[in-house]
This record gives sequence, structure tokens and C-alpha cells, in this order.
Amino acid sequence: MLDGVENWELLAPQTEQEVGEGGDAVSLEIRNSRSILIANYHAYRVTRNFKPAPTAAKLYNSADIRFRNVHVNAESGYATCDANGCGTYLRASKFPFEDAITDVTHKLAVREHEFAVLDVPADPVAPPPAPMPATFPAGAKVEKLEDGFWSISGAAVAADGTLYFVDHRFQRIYSWTEKAGLAVVRDNPVDPVNLAVDRSGNLLVLSSLGPEASVYSIRPGTRDGSLDLIAPTPAKARPGATVLLPGNLWVNGEFKDQYDPATDHFTTLAEMFARDVGTPKAREYVSPDGSIVLPAFRVFRQGPDTHLGWRFSDTLDTYGFVAAKVGERVYLSDGSEDKTYSGLVGAGGAVTDLKPFADRGGESVATDAAGNVYVANGQVFVFDPAGRALGRIDVPERPLQLIFGGPGKRTLFILTHHALYAVRA
Repeated sequence: MLDGVENWELLAPQTEQEVGEGGDAVSLEIRNSRSILIANYHAYRVTRNFKPAPTAAKLYNSADIRFRNVHVNAESGYATCDANGCGTYLRASKFPFEDAITDVTHKLAVREHEFAVLDVPADPVAPPPAPMPATFPAGAKVEKLEDGFWSISGAAVAADGTLYFVDHRFQRIYSWTEKAGLAVVRDNPVDPVNLAVDRSGNLLVLSSLGPEASVYSIRPGTRDGSLDLIAPTPAKARPGATVLLPGNLWVNGEFKDQYDPATDHFTTLAEMFARDVGTPKAREYVSPDGSIVLPAFRVFRQGPDTHLGWRFSDTLDTYGFVAAKVGERVYLSDGSEDKTYSGLVGAGGAVTDLKPFADRGGESVATDAAGNVYVANGQVFVFDPAGRALGRIDVPERPLQLIFGGPGKRTLFILTHHALYAVRA
């Protein structure tokens, strides 16, 4: 914390928020100060964090604050040997700081997690609000539907447009419809993380319970608390089935040697991403009616196999699934490269023929019926099917997951940590 200082330079400061004592910490606070340079600033939270934190840096009554090369993240490499062999994995937390910088005095925030230059003057001017993209009718606006959650994500939509989502901290699965509003579907203590709905209306639930996580199905509307555990089976061709994939990934090669001395080549971020998503999975989880397939991504665990330990995988780390059939193209967000790609879904959940789609990649990606693409990256950025920018949707809180639902699936649901928003077509 700096208070009442001038002409200071902080060169390469890094802070780290731990699980216990760091859960409520602010990385940097500047009060009543002038002419401060903060260069190569890294605001980091450990991957075991489970509590949302609003901002890395706070400014009060301060001016001429110069930020250079800012990096806000919450991921770390992990190496281990277990029954699946020895390997490394880059664990990505769902709880980095939501914003990079908040100017409390002027009620302004910077949501970009990585940027090169920002100068904060004495009287910063807020940019005008973005007009609603033309993909929505005139007069459409962002509405808050529900509030008061710890952190929600893992959403899925049923055929009738019903939205289901998870508040993992309290192990609750909720539903939301225009008619019934918010309802608790289940609160079995089985660590639900991400959801999908099969053609028969069964909820497929990915859980972090167990040494390699687990998958089970429930029937919404039942009151007996029953659930059916789904065992992984060898991957095989399942014509007509929909494949679930993590909508956002973070791949940057930590804890693994990326240098090939024979070719004098370091593996690029794009090559790492293509390598990882292009690898088919040997096993899969299949919904009760066979209409949904979830490839069994390898689960890395830290600590005991009980609820006291931690489990990490691409499907556990993502804010929600995207879905496509084999042979169809799907959009995936690469957070570490800050890009969104389209790719062809193949056997075992492999995604190949990757094509860069947008120079933004964040927490989520969704498509509407017309093929327009929505990327959550601080705000919601909208692109047409060719990748041309159509505009931005400003949300009061950082959007984490985007998904279309409601009648005719014409409503864009926007999940943030604490609230559920929507834009209705």
C-alpha cells in the first residue's frame, strides 16, 4: 500500500494471494499519491483459491499512475506421477482477480487481464457505453435476473430452454425459467462442477468428487435425491451423439520442457494448444440415452483422494462446456494466447483443423442461431461468422459463462460470479 507518496517506481512487483490469508487481500492499493510507475506488474492468485476477488489494484485520489506490462492470472504448473503415469499439467483457476485495476474515486475499472500500457490521469473520463450489437433488437438491454450467489458457472440448457447452472461452493444445482424463476434442483453433497442435458432431459453432472472426478446423471423434478453414477467406457464411434468439450482452456507449457535442441525450436502457444486439443481421449462418459458423450480428460490430483484433496482437468477447470457432433466445427477459447479458435470435432473429442477466429479469448464462447459468436473477455464481444467485430455488450460484472436458452434459445444468459444476467432477443 502506498499512501501520500510521489515519484516512486515499482519495478517487477509480484504478489501472491494464498487460500487462507490471501482470500480477502488486495494486491496493490494506492492512496493520495502522484507520479508512480508500476512496471512488469504480476498480480497472482494460487490455483487452490475458491473465493472470488473483485480487483487486483485499487486507486484512491491518485493521479499520474503509469502501469506497464500488467499480468493478472491464477494458474500454475503441476508435475506428478500416479496410476495414469507421470505427467505435467497447467492448472487454471476460476478465481483470478475479476478486474485488473479499479479507480475507486472515479468509479472506473480495467477488466483486461494483460496489457502493455495504461496511464491514469487526474480526471479520467469514462468511455461511452457500448450500443447493443445489431444481433439483438432495438431496445434490448442487459437485465439482472438473480443475485446473491457465491460463484456460478457450469450452465447447460434443456430442449425447452430451461437454464441449469451450479453454485459449486454450496454444491447446489439451480434452474431458471421465465415462468418459474429460480429453483433449487439438487443439493446432493457431491461437488457438482459442470452440467449438460441429454435429449431425454437427464442432467449429466461432472463432479470433482473422487480421485479421478466422477460423472453422474439426475432427473430434474425427482425428490428422492437419487443419482446414477456413470462409469467411463472405451471411446468409440457413436453416430448422432453430441460431444462435450471445455469451452475455455489455458495452455502455456509450464513445468514442461518446450525446447527441441534438434531443431532449435521452442513450441509456440498456438502449437501447444493445437497439440493438446488435438489429442483424442481413450475413454468417455455417455449419458443414459446415449445422446451425449463427455471425453474423459485426464484428472490430476493434489492431496488426498477425499474431499480434502484437489482435482484438476480441462473439463473441471472450464467455466462450461461447448457441444458439437463429430464432423462439425466448434469454437474454443484459448485464454493463455488470448485467442478464440474454430476447430473440427473428431473421434475421442479431438479437435483438429484449428483456425484462428478472433484475437480475443477469455472465459467463455457461445454462438447464436445465425452463427454469430460471443466471447466473454472482460465484457461480451460479438463477431459475425466470418470473424468481423459486430460490437460489445457491457455487463455490470465480469462475464464468466455465456449460453443461449429460453424460448427458442433466443436469450443470451450471462453468468458472473454473483449474479445471473440476460439479454433477450
